[in-house]
Amino acid sequence: MHLPTRLLTPLILGLPLLLGGCQSTMQRIADCKAGDWRVIGQKDGAAGEKADYAERKQFCEGYDSKAAGADPAAAYTAGWAQGNWDFWFARGATDGRAAKTISSYGQHLASEEVRKKETPPGQPAYEAGWMQGNTDYWNGIGKRKGAEGQPLGVKDESRSQAEAMHIRFDEAGFTAGWQTGNHTFWSDAGFSDARSGVPDRELAVRAAKAKAAGVQVREDAYRAAWNAEIVNYWKNLGTQDATSGKEFTQRKAEANQRGLKVLETEYRQAWEKRLAEYWTQAGHEDGYGKPFMLDQRMANAPRDGVFVITRTRELYTQAWQARNAQYCNPDNAFDFGRRGEPMAIDVCAAPIQNQLKRALVSGRDYEVAAARYNEAVSRADDLAHRLHDGRKRLDRLEREIRSEQERKDRPNNEETAKQDRRRDRERRDLLDYLSDTDQHLHEANRWADRHRREMERLRRDIYLN
Repeated sequence: MHLPTRLLTPLILGLPLLLGGCQSTMQRIADCKAGDWRVIGQKDGAAGEKADYAERKQFCEGYDSKAAGADPAAAYTAGWAQGNWDFWFARGATDGRAAKTISSYGQHLASEEVRKKETPPGQPAYEAGWMQGNTDYWNGIGKRKGAEGQPLGVKDESRSQAEAMHIRFDEAGFTAGWQTGNHTFWSDAGFSDARSGVPDRELAVRAAKAKAAGVQVREDAYRAAWNAEIVNYWKNLGTQDATSGKEFTQRKAEANQRGLKVLETEYRQAWEKRLAEYWTQAGHEDGYGKPFMLDQRMANAPRDGVFVITRTRELYTQAWQARNAQYCNPDNAFDFGRRGEPMAIDVCAAPIQNQLKRALVSGRDYEVAAARYNEAVSRADDLAHRLHDGRKRLDRLEREIRSEQERKDRPNNEETAKQDRRRDRERRDLLDYLSDTDQHLHEANRWADRHRREMERLRRDIYLN
């Protein structure tokens, strides 16, 4: 049965509402079973519902409701009062943060939602929420002004804006936000200077400009951020210089010339760490199919802009040996052979070179055997299909012969004899064809099995010495 589209559309559109209603009912049932009437009342109030203990009690009686104190009605009423307060407080806070007037309460009171649910009024709660939201609004404005490096005096402009917008100006909220923003402004300045390698004496220049503009100076915020980031500055320099040919003495001279604080320990730790990574990576790269080239790399280090450290030989050697062991592996040689790629066997240890050569050749032979195996399997599949089709044709022909011979009205003349001879000849030809095809199929399967065993042997024997 198919419903017309015009009937399905309302059902589809109403499905989310139906599901939402089911979830709401299930939650109500769960609340009933929990038996906390204060929570039940609070949820009703927060949803904008009017207080109706009798209705909720009747609803819960149909379920395994637990007792919750001696006076559930009083608990429900107290919870509902809190929920109703929360309902109006939240709307007031939202309006306050959106810089709406406090008189917007009237719009909520006349809204369809409130009228439909018959929500009891809650102007005190709304106004309390609005005051909080208004404070948050001006706190955010002050924070933004402070972070932009503007003086606290800009609050007078905000006060004028508040008057024009017919909303309260919360000077305390604005000032608190501005103080937070001003702290951010000086923290950002300290961070930016240190990140760029600017000496902290730049604070004096910044402070003079700030005072001239009437902006409060937060030396503590600047220096805390500068001192934290200058560590990263020297670490980053050490990391960069390790592979760019620059030395600490050069960086130190430049820093002293600019009056910048020098952190040699942090620089050298990062420098050493980067070089350890470099020589490890070099050994890793060379170890896969390349000879041990440490001496050559060390000789070329100045040209390449890198430095040789105490652990260079140890790190390179460990990485090269680990990677070389992965490269000089019979399985790897076998895979090289299968791909038809050349392999630098001479970089491998002498005792295993012959084994690797055999594995490489075995990999190539494996691919040849695999191609022959696939060809034999393909031929066997084709012959199997032919054999199947031939047997079906033979079956149809034999049924046709039997049917013709069993006909009661079958004439006995030269024409029927001629047809019998034709069918018999066709049957013999089919039998010969099936016999030949079956023989070829067995032969193809034997070759496929032979090639498969050869592939298994080639794969298995790569570990033979």
